Amino acid sequence: MKLVSASSKNIESESRDLLVYMVYDAKDAKKLLEGQISKQAAHEGFKAKVGEIFFTHNFAGKGPKAYALVGLGEKAEVTEECFRKAAASAYKLAQCKHAAKVGLVLADGKHVKAAAEGVQLASYKFDRHISEKEERYVKEFAFCSGSKKAKDEIKAAQAIADAVSLARDLVNEGPSVMNPEAMAKEARKAAKAVGLDVKVLGEKELEKEKFGLLLAVARGSAEYAPPRVIRLAYRPKKKAKKHVVLVGKGVTFDTGGLDIKPPAGMLHMKTDMSGAAAVLGTMKAIAQLKPNVAVTGYMGCVENGVDARSYHPDDIIVSRKGLSVEIDNTDAEGRLVLADTMNYAQEKEKPDILIDLATLTGACVVALGPKIAGVFSNNDALAKKLQSHEDATGEAFWRMPLPDDLFEMMKTPLADMKNAGERYGGAITAALFLQKFDEKGVHWAHLDIAGPARNEKDQSYIPVGGSGFGVRTLVELLMDL
Repeated sequence: MKLVSASSKNIESESRDLLVYMVYDAKDAKKLLEGQISKQAAHEGFKAKVGEIFFTHNFAGKGPKAYALVGLGEKAEVTEECFRKAAASAYKLAQCKHAAKVGLVLADGKHVKAAAEGVQLASYKFDRHISEKEERYVKEFAFCSGSKKAKDEIKAAQAIADAVSLARDLVNEGPSVMNPEAMAKEARKAAKAVGLDVKVLGEKELEKEKFGLLLAVARGSAEYAPPRVIRLAYRPKKKAKKHVVLVGKGVTFDTGGLDIKPPAGMLHMKTDMSGAAAVLGTMKAIAQLKPNVAVTGYMGCVENGVDARSYHPDDIIVSRKGLSVEIDNTDAEGRLVLADTMNYAQEKEKPDILIDLATLTGACVVALGPKIAGVFSNNDALAKKLQSHEDATGEAFWRMPLPDDLFEMMKTPLADMKNAGERYGGAITAALFLQKFDEKGVHWAHLDIAGPARNEKDQSYIPVGGSGFGVRTLVELLMDL
């Protein structure tokens, strides 16, 4: 739903349900209504911390029915994320106060895009299966910024927020509904809406292309949730200097296979397709933002089910690349799906840069916590670029090592490698496994998003459930390239 618009009018004098001012500190608000708002705010202890709110009704009878101050924090330390969080707080206040028509005055007229993202992302709700839906009171958020680029920034924010919302929707839907076939249907729908090229590989095509690892994972659920590999392509009007390939893990549900997970470990395993969801969201956004870089997205979609046909521990399977893999653990399936898909993507596309996203290891969550994703890369510049967008997006990444000697854990006398190592360094050994499928000359980064892909507690503009993590960072990276 489109909420945010740019206003060139003096919205401070308009009759609105709520007028919100973003402020750096309590002193910053002194000029408002001849100091009346700031005096009340100071009296009630308002400190203008990020997202902090002061609210008051307007009893003068003219102009807005109510005013609010929303804190941005200390001016010297303010980032785009502060504006995003403050705008999210403003939206939630408006919803709580049943304010339909809202005005927002941005401090210094800056960071319009971030603030617009905050409003749009905070308004997200996955309520399609709820019979008595909560009413959405907010109908309009008019931004007063003074920036000549405000309309363009709001338009970009809308495209990005829609892309994140799409990724969230895919993750939040039940796994019996959002299976690989449904993922392909959603990809076709998104591609048609924004003008992307789309191609879907079914079982016969995957067998012909020798996706040995991916098809092994899919065997346990192939009858009711057959695998799909989805290709989406964006090409700019001018000849692109770089070609980036994105590959997303799309395990639509992960039981663990024959090495079955315990009940608590299986809960929320519909989140295991967050990498593929992020790729689709990113492709949808860039088709609208039109960066001068060629981008191809691949979604490797399977369900890791339990069946008489399921692949076994001790199976030896030949990958599409020709490397043989001994199955040490059927619950280390994501790297198998990615390996074949990465190999196919590089053979067909010949990219300069390859980035894969996956909710790959619990070990990465143990190492970095639930809010930070791990970055593994063979290229320092690419790793730094991915990390450099944290202030702009609020999505945090931490560079992890790729020590060759740890691959000793993956060795076996029966095949070229195993698919899992020992207990320690699990996120690293998983990345080392994937590195064997990165072709020479391709700058590669593996993003382990197992922690931040799902949110367990409502936080600012990120609700409980699928977060859509990775979309905004990838969009910023591609626009930067």
